[in-house]
Amino acid sequence: MFMILLLTLISIACGNFLGKVNTVETDYLRVFLFPHSHDDVGWVRTLMEYYKDSRGVKQIISSYMEQLIHDKSKHFSQVEIAFFSIWWNEQNDTMKEQVKELVKNEQLEFLSGGWCMNDEATSYYEDIIDQMTLGHKFLLQHFNYIPSVGWQVDPFGHSNTQALFSNMMGFNAWFFGRIDQEDRSIREKKKELEFVIHPDCDPGHSILTHVNYYGYYSSPRGFDFDVTNPNRQQVTDSNLQSKTEELARYFKQQQNSYKGKILAHTLGMDFQWSDAASYFGQMDRVMNKVNSDTEKYKMVIQYGTPKQYIQALYEQNITYPSQKEDFFPYADYPNQYWAGYFTSRSAFKGYVRRIGRYFQQVKLFYSFIKINNQCKSLCDEKNLKDLAEALGTAQHHDAITGTAKQYVNNDYVKMIKTAYQNMNKQISALLNTLSNTKSVAHSTCNFNGSNVCHSLHDPLIKNQTVVLTVIDVKVNNDGIKEYLKILVPDKLYIKATDEKGTLLNGEILCINEQCILYIPRIVDNSKLIHYYKLQTVASQDNTNIITIEPETIDVDKDTKLFDKFKLNYNVYASSSGAYVFRPDGQSRPYGNYVKAYKFTGSLVKQYYIEKSQIKAWVTAFDDDENTFYVDTFVDSVNMSDYRGKEVVLQVLTDINNNKVFYTDSNGLTLQRRQVNHRDSWQMTVLEPVSGNYFPVNGAIMIQNENGNQACAVLNDRAQGGTSLSNGVLELMIQRRLSNDDNKGVFERLDEQEEVDNKKVGMRQMMSHTIVFYNPKSESNNLRQLQYQQDLKPLMYFSTQDQIEYQKLENKFENFIEKQSDYNLCKFYIEPWLTENQYLVRVHNLREEGIQKLKFPSGLQFKETTLTGNQELKTWEQNRYKWTDTYVKETQETYDEDQVGPMKIRTWIVTI
Repeated sequence: MFMILLLTLISIACGNFLGKVNTVETDYLRVFLFPHSHDDVGWVRTLMEYYKDSRGVKQIISSYMEQLIHDKSKHFSQVEIAFFSIWWNEQNDTMKEQVKELVKNEQLEFLSGGWCMNDEATSYYEDIIDQMTLGHKFLLQHFNYIPSVGWQVDPFGHSNTQALFSNMMGFNAWFFGRIDQEDRSIREKKKELEFVIHPDCDPGHSILTHVNYYGYYSSPRGFDFDVTNPNRQQVTDSNLQSKTEELARYFKQQQNSYKGKILAHTLGMDFQWSDAASYFGQMDRVMNKVNSDTEKYKMVIQYGTPKQYIQALYEQNITYPSQKEDFFPYADYPNQYWAGYFTSRSAFKGYVRRIGRYFQQVKLFYSFIKINNQCKSLCDEKNLKDLAEALGTAQHHDAITGTAKQYVNNDYVKMIKTAYQNMNKQISALLNTLSNTKSVAHSTCNFNGSNVCHSLHDPLIKNQTVVLTVIDVKVNNDGIKEYLKILVPDKLYIKATDEKGTLLNGEILCINEQCILYIPRIVDNSKLIHYYKLQTVASQDNTNIITIEPETIDVDKDTKLFDKFKLNYNVYASSSGAYVFRPDGQSRPYGNYVKAYKFTGSLVKQYYIEKSQIKAWVTAFDDDENTFYVDTFVDSVNMSDYRGKEVVLQVLTDINNNKVFYTDSNGLTLQRRQVNHRDSWQMTVLEPVSGNYFPVNGAIMIQNENGNQACAVLNDRAQGGTSLSNGVLELMIQRRLSNDDNKGVFERLDEQEEVDNKKVGMRQMMSHTIVFYNPKSESNNLRQLQYQQDLKPLMYFSTQDQIEYQKLENKFENFIEKQSDYNLCKFYIEPWLTENQYLVRVHNLREEGIQKLKFPSGLQFKETTLTGNQELKTWEQNRYKWTDTYVKETQETYDEDQVGPMKIRTWIVTI
């Protein structure tokens, strides 16, 4: 036994593991310590401030690199590629070669490998995929490295989609820290801090989950030796023995919460390890003391990485508990549910969502132009990369969450806006190339309660012709009708014509001199680019666009709109902060009624409701009795009483949902929720409102007990939502707060803007879609609306009399087969590592129905994991298959040319 232990210790001391798992079996506890630094890409300081600070991320990476190069027994785990890429680009060739060697011998491990550590409540699924792909692409390019462990230690709750994607990205496990305090306490007692989660009821997509012990991701209590810690306890000759006893007791206590004889613990905290020599030196003294007397302490402690720990766990062949439920909402204390950030900074959440959907379409547009050799020196992938990086940074768990300081949030907006504007300039230049026009500006227009869209209004007022260019990347939606919604000047006769010169029908609805033109459009996916002409004419006789006159009506909180539902706006008074939602009782009506109008056109029917702090447009098209579009303008929230306020939208229906409702997971599968209930444990109800709030990224839904009558509300940005009363769907749409909740940002959430030279609370326009349907016979109705919302065509205005666009050849034209029912397949494509390589994805968004594929001849397809960094068959052959208590459900299998419902497949395609 002595010789075995001696060999074990020599192996640790001399660094002979080089990343390999020590298979020597002993009866002793084996502890892996993970040196790491948690580096937020913006929070209370900006990304670049954190990087450049004297003890910032630049110094942290340089410091630990020096120690790893010097001592092969040392390990470190790097997470955020946003920071690492900046550091890497500053290094000389010698250092780069040394780092590559550290990666090769597994001293340096990249955990997750995303651009940032994304939030899991408020990030949309496409944006999560993009930011992870961006980081994985960097690691593949520079190190030929494939991350194998997910690392989500700081997000404030965890989603099933993140678990699903962790498996689909080729991770053997994922680590996190923050789960509800009540849930954590129960798991510690039952030794269930490690379990296998099955996020979509598919055993093939299961993943081992490790919940970190005390401190979420910090060092063992009393062993934070970082130079930035003012309370650190230096190890001296006089206290070495007591510190050794303390550490040994700590791990013996931790062992009570985990199965087996192998433990893991983080070693580090926010922005630590700027003096790695000091940290390692202090920890070495205590570790060596433990390891020198294994007979006494019955344990061996070593530096390592999560990958090594997971390898060791796998060899134990333990049966783990299973889990299907996600981890929302999160509470760190009994009365503090972190459900406020589901809605915090509503304007920023809406901006990120909109630009993210734009980004999916411009990647395809750019790729098709490149494939068609139409670049003519104009293709610049730097613009795509810059926008990818800006949006990737925005997915950070203190960015899209709305939990950064105001000036940091402004920095996020500036990054996205700059990249977006540069991308649009490139799109404008490419449109000119495709139409043989010169120096014509193609401009977009987005409005937020404004009455003016200058790129359209100014030329129309001057009696100039405006070309409306539409880029539409939907697939196989030919013949479907959709509506273009355009802000136009008041008191003008406007005609619209299509590419053939045919007059188009349309209706204009004007309120308070703000006029919106609705033009029906029949989708034609035979080509990517379409155009229309808008012109002013002398009289109504020259146009098929008519102005619908309003009828004054009375609307109150008990008025059923379209004989279907009631629409209320309420407000909670609260003592909440940016993270925590803590209302003072129930909500009450918000704003005083001012007026209401009703418009009855042949194409468009609309209610306009105005309250003192709310304006709402409720619209239906084409006599559709089941789908309604709600646009809400939330005016400045009044804080003159110094009380925090949270505004909610409520949809009241006749559906008896018996306290059960459903919220989406990052825009994907619906998660069953029940008021005052958790599947995993018997919860204590201390906050009956916020304890039942869940993140809503795509939709919230209720249905009757028979499951044949449902109502869903889709949103255009992340929000918190619930159903506290039967038949009522509630979404929080705006927050303005008077308190900080002492979770670290130390700034109250009081967003302001300047209006008429006066500071007022942030105002915002937002959209929701309400749909009534039968889930049994119309299972895909909700996803149809999501598909249409995500793929709204891009609209560009230009001032010119004539235009004609070249048709771009679509080499993937028949890849996604046209089927008899409504197509809900998304097609993604973007440039990859070499000139003729492209990353291609297909997502079947349907709840029911298989999508058939027909692989085009002449193109080479290699199916990969979700982020394109390894062949799928390689991952499936080598992945760890954990033993757990999950009872397998019947699973449908799919052929090579099929994409199952709600499934995503990824390929690297060589053209």
